Amino acid sequence: MMKSAEWKISPRETLHEVMNFPDLNPVILQLLRKRGVESREQIERFLDPRIECLYNPMLMKDMEKAVDRIKSAVKKSEKITVYGDYDVDGITSTCIMMKTLKKMGGNVDYYIPSRLDEGYGLNRDSIEKIHGRGTTLIITVDNGISSFEEVDYAKSLGMDVIITDHHEPQDLIPQAVAVVNPKQNNCHYPFKNLAGVGVTLKLAHALTNLDQQTLEDNLELAALGTIADIVPLLDENRIIAKYGLKHLEKTDNKGLKAMKSLLNISDMQLDTTKVSFLLAPRLNAVGRISSAEIAVELLLTGDETRAFELAQTLESINQERQAIESKILTQAREMIEKDLDLDEDRVIVASSQEWHPGVIGIVASKLVEIYNRPCILIAMEGEEGKGSGRSIPGFNIFEALSQVSHLLTRYGGHEQAAGLAISVNNIEIFREEINKIAGNTLNRKYTPELNIDMELKEEDITLDLAGQLELLEPFGYGNPKPVFMCKNFCVNHIRTVGNEDRHLKLSLKKKQKQIAAIGFNFGLYKEELNMAPVLDIAFYLEVNRWQGITEPQLKIKDIKIPYLQDELLIKIEEGYYRRFFSNFKNEMVRLASSGPLPDTSSTEFIKNEDNLEKNEYVKKLFLKGRRVLVIINTPYQAWQLLEYLKDMEDIKNDTGVFFSLNPDTERGKKNIILINPVDIGCKKNADDIVFYDAPFSAQILGLRLKNMSAGSTIHAIFKKADFRFNHMVCQKMLPEIEDIRTIHGLLNRLSSGKLRFVINISDFKAQLRRYTDFDLHYMGLINVLKVFQEMGVMMDFKIKQGFIQIDKQSGQPQKTSLETSNTYREFVFIKKKLKEFEQLQGGI
Repeated sequence: MMKSAEWKISPRETLHEVMNFPDLNPVILQLLRKRGVESREQIERFLDPRIECLYNPMLMKDMEKAVDRIKSAVKKSEKITVYGDYDVDGITSTCIMMKTLKKMGGNVDYYIPSRLDEGYGLNRDSIEKIHGRGTTLIITVDNGISSFEEVDYAKSLGMDVIITDHHEPQDLIPQAVAVVNPKQNNCHYPFKNLAGVGVTLKLAHALTNLDQQTLEDNLELAALGTIADIVPLLDENRIIAKYGLKHLEKTDNKGLKAMKSLLNISDMQLDTTKVSFLLAPRLNAVGRISSAEIAVELLLTGDETRAFELAQTLESINQERQAIESKILTQAREMIEKDLDLDEDRVIVASSQEWHPGVIGIVASKLVEIYNRPCILIAMEGEEGKGSGRSIPGFNIFEALSQVSHLLTRYGGHEQAAGLAISVNNIEIFREEINKIAGNTLNRKYTPELNIDMELKEEDITLDLAGQLELLEPFGYGNPKPVFMCKNFCVNHIRTVGNEDRHLKLSLKKKQKQIAAIGFNFGLYKEELNMAPVLDIAFYLEVNRWQGITEPQLKIKDIKIPYLQDELLIKIEEGYYRRFFSNFKNEMVRLASSGPLPDTSSTEFIKNEDNLEKNEYVKKLFLKGRRVLVIINTPYQAWQLLEYLKDMEDIKNDTGVFFSLNPDTERGKKNIILINPVDIGCKKNADDIVFYDAPFSAQILGLRLKNMSAGSTIHAIFKKADFRFNHMVCQKMLPEIEDIRTIHGLLNRLSSGKLRFVINISDFKAQLRRYTDFDLHYMGLINVLKVFQEMGVMMDFKIKQGFIQIDKQSGQPQKTSLETSNTYREFVFIKKKLKEFEQLQGGI
């Protein structure tokens, strides 16, 4: 069955800024507020970022010192070496500085250390090589802020060093000629979160006397590095990315043109996704398993033929990287399934002599997605292993490594990603120790979370909103693409598309609105979705422009299936509605009118403190060997629990499922699942009584608590979200007023003026679906006809063998209100009490 993430839905707010921006959809204003963009000035700057809004680079600490020293070196024809890094940020930084210094007439070359042989940043061997070339000035880009000893060593050899970096500085700063990093203390530059390439762009701008053309010439490279380095796309980064993407689309850079041609994106509009998943991985690949100098040459060459050769080399290296990655992923999964106890190990630690250290970080990220727990992979070479780890929210992997640092040769990183070196002899004890640490902070099972910006109603899903969302681009870290959700979509049509039918194309219906949706990699779930009467969908709202058609489209992020219309549900529904239809309304009204709420202040509830999924919670109780009564109020929640338990034979043998309780039916069953919305009694010998879902009123809950045995432990595990299923039962029993009117209108059209007419129920329901998105339940149809009868609209009706015979009143019936129907009034009362209970957030 389809597994879904846990949805974290932000509440929708009432905004006062709407008056200041009458042309903006209120949804846009709420999204901006979530991003910390609230004032009129902030909103205008965010929605209309301009290159002129970039800050003066001379505001950055030591910028003037750096400019003076570099200009002096150029004037004196000193040898300058740009010292870069092997990732996209470092590669693009190197290219911008090389271009700028050459344009100034500088005598310049570059050096990028080998990822495998030298590692990150300055090192003594590389400094000696650079000194041997005759260099007198080293300019670091995207590195250097922690190179204290290396800077001192360079100085001892007679070389000056200028550091440009964006990584977090330590308390001490290297004793360089100039240190240009907006994050260092006493730097009053207004924006602290530039990528390394952003800092380099600032230096280039300052070196050319704030020449606007310098920005124009380098924005595409700056955008490439900024997006790839996953810095917040806010403030200056937003400007760099937005305008840089436009430059990328019409680039004259021979290397970028060759890459785009090979990827068949030359004529496409570029966004952060295409940069992150197409361009950046190919540039990163050479730094991982080959030499980053290939990428630098590609981005700097002016020879079209050479550019195409280098682009093809990048493509080959990336394919090699993908093959290595795929092989490691397969081997790691086999190792995990065979050798690790996934019920016990909270952190996956796996190692091999065959793994390439340059790609294990990517594989670790994929394993985190597969197994929903932190993962550390270690590539062993001789007596040492190089490891790369990725984590999940709630587990600081860097902090965990610091607690076992005595087992490591070195380590570094941050909360969600880290690298380490370790003696091979320590790997097993390291695995044990880090799992002990994780055992204190992580649940045994971690459910991925999906942050949802807000719930939309069907009237919100418009082409206008989809278009306005494009104003928020470019999306990325710090400005994520908005994720919305909407409940109770009906599926009009569904088909698979794409290679191997991997994707889904859906036509959805919500009331009268038809909505198109696309679900990438959801093709596997087509049959399951076909059985789902309704879907809850998390999605991106986009504008679909295709073959002259422009329409809003949902790009599916996740799907929740409240229940399936399978044999199990059909059986539960039949039993539920058959047993409770005749007395549901009367009992609900009686119980909800039973006077003031019973005093339950002294009642102690055990709540789901571990935040286990409800079915997991019940399973855990069942396995304790105590006598458990689970009370369920709706067939749809009953389906969820029974579907979960269906393959657990040890539990099923001890569990009985009933619609009512009596000593004969209960005999021999330790666990009882009671599906009954109106039973207020209790099982006297139950050790544990579980309120699995919400009763239909606070009064029913109070009466149940009042009647329960003093020796029973009460577990309240229902949530406010469960009330939707109570509303669903009410809707099936009696549709909403708009739907009742629709039914009345359709019956009038079908009668063609006859006083007596007969209609086929299936045909009638099929015709009704043209006008509304709900599936009229048999019990609902009977209640609607009762309402019409009580209103005097019809004299009588009979249902037999799938047909309805209706006798209408002769003459012109008097106009009457729905309020004249006792059935209608009673259901309104039931829904009112349900709503009151819901507003109590579950009443407990």
